[in-house]
Order: sequence, then structure tokens, then C-alpha cells
Amino acid sequence: MLPYWLHLVLYIIVFATAAACFSCNLSARLRALRVPRSCDTRGHVGERVTGVLKFVAGQWRLLHGDFPAGLMHFFIFWGFVMVALNGALFLVNGFLQHGEWYPPLMGRESVLDSAYIFLRDVFELLVLLAVSYGFWRRLVIKPKRLKLSSEGLLILALISVLMITSMLLDGTGVALGRFSAHPLSFVERILGAAFSHASYTVSQVVHGVSWWLHLLTFMLFLNLLPLTKHFHVLTSVFKVYLRNLGSMGELPKVNLEDEGVEEFGVSRIQQLTWSNWLDSYSCTECGRCDYYCPANQTGKLLSPQKIITGTRDQIYHRLPQLLASLAKAKAAAAGQAGEAAAAASTAVAEPPALVGEVHPDQALWACTTCGGCDTHCPLFIEHVTPIVEMRRHLVLEQEGRFPKELTPLFRGLESQGNPWGIAAHQRNEWAEGLDVPTLVDNPEAEYIYFVGCMASFDERNKAAARALVQLLKQAGVSFALLDSETCCGDPARRCGHEYLAQSLIEVNAEQFKQAKARKVVTACPHCFNTLKHEYAQFSVHFEAVLHHSELLSQLIAQGKLQLPAPAAAGRYYTVVYHDSCYLGRYNEIYHQPRGVLQDALNATGAHLAEAAFSHDKGYCCGAGGGQMFMEETEGERVNHWRYLQLTATGAESIAVACPFCMTMIDDASKDSGTAAKPVHDIAVLLWDAIRAQP
Repeated sequence: MLPYWLHLVLYIIVFATAAACFSCNLSARLRALRVPRSCDTRGHVGERVTGVLKFVAGQWRLLHGDFPAGLMHFFIFWGFVMVALNGALFLVNGFLQHGEWYPPLMGRESVLDSAYIFLRDVFELLVLLAVSYGFWRRLVIKPKRLKLSSEGLLILALISVLMITSMLLDGTGVALGRFSAHPLSFVERILGAAFSHASYTVSQVVHGVSWWLHLLTFMLFLNLLPLTKHFHVLTSVFKVYLRNLGSMGELPKVNLEDEGVEEFGVSRIQQLTWSNWLDSYSCTECGRCDYYCPANQTGKLLSPQKIITGTRDQIYHRLPQLLASLAKAKAAAAGQAGEAAAAASTAVAEPPALVGEVHPDQALWACTTCGGCDTHCPLFIEHVTPIVEMRRHLVLEQEGRFPKELTPLFRGLESQGNPWGIAAHQRNEWAEGLDVPTLVDNPEAEYIYFVGCMASFDERNKAAARALVQLLKQAGVSFALLDSETCCGDPARRCGHEYLAQSLIEVNAEQFKQAKARKVVTACPHCFNTLKHEYAQFSVHFEAVLHHSELLSQLIAQGKLQLPAPAAAGRYYTVVYHDSCYLGRYNEIYHQPRGVLQDALNATGAHLAEAAFSHDKGYCCGAGGGQMFMEETEGERVNHWRYLQLTATGAESIAVACPFCMTMIDDASKDSGTAAKPVHDIAVLLWDAIRAQP
């Protein structure tokens, strides 16, 4: 047993050293957040607090995505919450000779303390069980997405030591007579009884060793947090609270009319926002983003996780220079020229370019912008937007630094308003014989039907447009087409050509502003997402933007589309539905297309099957982010991968609610080398069921 004065001196040295190191490291990372661009995360306090309760306290995304791993993190999180007071009391009592101070209402006999002690014991045990599972998972199960690292194992070991030493301190404290075992503490009662049978000296030694080991482990753990991926333990609450509450499907608009803007997109870490930097601080390296990334899973160079961690590594590596440049800017702003500014700016080296040097071009162009990474990140880290921002830099500032296949895409969009450069006057030829009005013919229309390029020019998708028109007519819906529809702007924008995208959007925007109709329906999720979330950036505000599955679902519910009586189940015939990324993950529309499909299938007695990866876990068809117009030269083709997932259900045919998905899945079916599975849009299946009635 150390003399009190020596104990106090050693404790103060350890405490002060650890606190100083922690403060220094944490302060540097927080001050660095002033280097990147600003972004506005104010407002919506209620929604933000609710998000923290649901996603941090409730660990909802972890439990939803991987229940065993989620449960492990849930117990560890709440274990730390429960023992947080123990840690605070431990540090305060380290300065006291007998260590018996308690805050108000938390004395050993209080009701509040009794409840806390019981929960503390429960969660300490649960944390040990969770940590044991963590070791088992990393060393035995070894999930592919989880990279084995000594850092992760060390943190698990430190957590174990904290829990075990805390229990030993309670047990030996009882045995040494420092306090009586609490009736609700099974740890104090069991371990206290066990150590009571040992000698006083043994209990004293175990208590002393446990005390110092607990202190040193706690301080080491605390100082590792800002230096490792476990920084998220400190940043997660702030990251979730300050998350982007806008639509995941909305890209930021570049102000091309601002003559003061000299840089477009992102090429250096300083051009990111502080929210992006907070993302990099908060990455847990859990691998969920890579697991749900179709490009990564099919052997492409892209790793959404490396997009974040590569940026983080550059921030950390260049932190002294970044802080020096910040000091220089601050000195200059304060008018402190001369020696002060010179001293602050000594040897400030420019960090390497994010694009090319940190993130290879090949990886950036492999992204399908499917949103799987953003959707399944437990801390709402954004991957897609920074990737598109880096594409903007390549397209707008690095002339010609993009895949060669995009040249005809950009040329066609610029000259004819469609990706293939087909003459613009042929856009409405799909509607021949259907007497489809434009706004000139029907200016009082309730809905504007935005057809989109795929359904206007692609033969496989024209059938879906024709079927939808006939369904709308049968239901008595008043609708019309734009007089001069052009591409919605999605392909150009996701490929980084913001200038071209805005020019296309403006053509449509002017017509929308002049039209009386404030409701829009489209069968293309890419058009739907762009119209719904991005046209407001161009002062176009709709009363409603509906995907055709939503409108058809409404018409069926209102009885405006008369469905045939359900057929008796005959031969077991199944249809599997493929979720579109821009309809599902981006806009959370899962029920309506399935409902329309089920109504269509009821007429024939067929069955609806679900793929193993569906709803928000559905895999991309491979067309988004401009991939429809690019060649896949790495690994497997994404559409082939997805086709195998769909046909693994044993379904005889495949249903889609997106023209991009129609093309990609149908191509994969024809490439499969087996009997091709038919692919149909849900509107075609519904129209076939209705018109087949006697």
C-alpha cells in the first residue's frame, strides 16, 4: 500500500500528463475543422435530437443492418454509459485519501444509486460478453468486410480490462471493509464474498493493482481515441446531430453565375466542407459501405471506405501544415503582417491532390451513385456527394480527364437533349397512335407526364410509356407532355458535368414555370429524384412529384382502375421484383411498386418473390452515376451480379419500375448463357392484366 502522499503525487502526474496529451490532440483536430469550407447544419433541433436518440442511443442502423454485431455495439455503448459515472467518481476520488465522495442524490443508500449500481453490474457483464463476441468475430468468424487490425484488438482488450478491474475494485472494496456490499449489486456480493475468504494482504494487493491498472488503462484508452478510428466514440453524437437532413438524392448546386468562383468541385482536402472532415473523423471502418457497394463487390477499385479514410489520413498527416496555414490566414485577417505572419506560415506545404494522388480516377468513375454506402453507414457519413464533387473537378477543370465513353454522352445531351444524340424531334414518336396531348393541346392538364430519355428513345422502355399512358387514360386522369421535353439532367450531373446539367434543367424549368399543372408523374426514378429534389434549386416548385408506381397505386385504391378478379392459383409461377436505387434507397418507395405488381399478378395467380438483397439492401443494376453509358473493364459486370441474385429466387420473370434497370437487367438476362428471363415494367404487367379481362 503506497503512502497517501506518494499515491497523490503519482496520481497527479499520470492524470495531468494524460489530460494534457488528450486535450492537445483533441484541440488540434477540432481547430482543424476551421480549414475546410463551411456548411449550414442549423435548425430542426427536434429532428436532430430524435436522430441522436434513435441512431446513437438506439444504435438502430447497426441493429437493422447486422443484428448480432449491432447488439454487440449496443451493449458496449450502454455499458460505457452506465459506467461513465463510475469513471467520473473514480477520477475525482483519486485525489481523496479514502475515495468516498458521491455527488448529490447518489449516496450508497439512495434509490437513484441503487438503480444505477444494479444497471452498472448488468451492463459490465454484458460488455464483457459483447467484447468476447467481438474477439470471436474478428479472430474466428472473420467477416470479409471487417479488416483485422491490432488496433481493434487492442481497444477490445482495453475495454475488457476496464470492466474487469472495475468489478475487482468493487469486490475487494467490500472485502477490505471500505463499504458494505449493496443488496442489488451481484458483483459486490459475489466477489466481495470470494475475496473475504482470501487474506487481507491479497485483497489489498489486488485492489491496489486493479486501481492503478484501471487508471492507466482508462487514460491510455482516452488518449487513443483521437488518434485512431475509435475517435467516433467522441464524435458520433455530434456527427449524427449535425448530419445532412436534406434528401440523400439532392446534390449541391454550383453557382456558375458567380464570377468570383474560380474552382469547381473538389480536388484538395481544403475544398471539402467541415462536415466532410467530421465524416472522416467519425469513420468506424466497419466495412458496411464496401459490403453494400456494387462496384467494390464486383472487383472494382472503388472502396467507399477508402474514400473516407484516405481523406482522413491526409488530414492527419498534414495537420501541422494545415494549422499553420490557418494561423497565417488568421494573422492576415487581423492585419498582423510582418514577422507574426511569416512565423505562422513557415514551410506550409500543399497537401497532395485528393483526385489522382489520394483517390485514383478509376475508383471515382466506378461509382454507380446507388447510395448503398450512405444508407448503411451507422453514422450517416456521406460518400456519394464527395465522389461527385471530385468528378466535377475532373470534368470542369481537367479537360478530357474522364472516361472516353462520356464524350458522346455529353455531346448528345448538348446537341439534342438526350444521351444518344438522336434527333430531338423524334422524342415523342413512341406515342404515335395513342393521341397523347402536350401542354399546347391540354393546358388545363392536372398532371405533366415527364417521359424521360429512356422511355422516349429506348425500344425496350417504350412499351412501359405506352402502357402507362393507356392506364392513365382508362382511369380518366387528365395529363399532358411538355412541349419540348429534354433530359432531366441526372446523367450529366452525376457524371460531374454541372454546366451541362444546369443548361438542360433550365430548358425544362422554364416550361414547368409557365405551365398551370403543378403535379408531375414519371416512370423513371432518376427523373423522379431530380425533379423532386433538385429542381427547387432552379425555382421550380411542384405541388407533387409522383413516380408512376405511386400514382397507379392511388388509382387502384380509388377504384379508378378496375382489376380482374383474382385467379385461382394454378401452375406455380413466380415474379421477382428488383428495387431501383433511386426509387428505394433515395426516396424510400418500396411498398407502392410491390402493391401494383401484386395486383397485376393476382389476375393470373402468380406469386411475388423477394431476392435475398431487397428493399434498402437491394443491389444496384449498375446503371446509375453515368455507368449506363460507360464500359466495365474491371472485375465482373454489376448487372450480371444482380441478375444472379434475382434468379437465385427461382423466379421465372423479373419486374422492374425503372427504365435504367429494365435495360441493365434485360441485357444481363440475354448475356447469362441460359434461357433468358423476361423483364417487364410493372406498368406493362398491370396493363396486360387489365386488358386481358373479357
